[in-house]
Amino acid sequence: MSSSRRDFFRHVAAGAAVAGTGTASVTAQGTADKEKPQVDRRTFGKIGADVSILGLGLGSAFTKPYDKDRESAHKLLLSALEKGINYWDTARAYQNSEEIIGPVLKQVRDRVFMVSKTGNRTYDGFKRDLEKSLTLLQTDHLDLYHLHNFVPKTDGKKLDDIEKGAVKAAREAKEQGIIKSFGVTGHSGADLLVDCIKRFKPDAVLTTFPCNRPDGGKYEDRLLPLARSLNMGVIAMKTVRQARNTDLKGTDLIRYAMSLEGVHVTIVGLDTQGHLDENALMATDFTPLPGKQRAEMTREAEEALAGLIAPWDVPGYTDGVPV
Repeated sequence: MSSSRRDFFRHVAAGAAVAGTGTASVTAQGTADKEKPQVDRRTFGKIGADVSILGLGLGSAFTKPYDKDRESAHKLLLSALEKGINYWDTARAYQNSEEIIGPVLKQVRDRVFMVSKTGNRTYDGFKRDLEKSLTLLQTDHLDLYHLHNFVPKTDGKKLDDIEKGAVKAAREAKEQGIIKSFGVTGHSGADLLVDCIKRFKPDAVLTTFPCNRPDGGKYEDRLLPLARSLNMGVIAMKTVRQARNTDLKGTDLIRYAMSLEGVHVTIVGLDTQGHLDENALMATDFTPLPGKQRAEMTREAEEALAGLIAPWDVPGYTDGVPV
């Protein structure tokens, strides 16, 4: 690596370490009471960290109600941490999410596996976004930084350029310890993510595992076995969103994804204390669904969701924008 590139990443680390002046202080709670039930944890593939099987999705479900009520947002984050939920997921695209999280993360940094994402595909763009994430989150490193939302139409024919750009920057940031690992995300087709995994060799993948098994079941039948064979960290998302206006039970949908072999974390949008309590209870002393029950859930979901288009399959959908 050239001296200029090393200097950049050193600058990023030093700048993030002193960031955060002028933000509201948050009283961090002490170590969680070990006698209280805690959400189960799993070893996060080759990354090796112990992560809660339930993760916090800190996109629009979180920013929309709490952007103007930072005190309640901070209390909700600390409540999740008390329950043992240490996997926190945000992104540059998620409005003010990183800014909201920063004052809390600053005080509980050693207890949180912090994840963010960049949608930039260029070398310099990746570096700029990473620096901004570190500054707003008030930390000198991230545990996982994703290349966000791969889409076949816009990314499918540009993987060579992306590898020379953002992926190269991610590898350098990992070498410098600014990020501990990097990943790829997407929900617009399993085939492209499989290509990204084979080409980029990321540490983790975040993608959709709803029980109606979209894309002909390729996420479960093709992508997941590949990730398992490479000991990758696998994060499930979008388990509930499409079924929001149906009679399907949210905790059952989340439990489905958590039960898939090779899925380490299932992230769910953090919106209310009630939903947090309900989901955390389900993920404590967790009992996976056997295959027969998962198959029954798939049949029920296919019937309930027949004719409904997933929000992320609507033309013009942008991940992180409230809908």
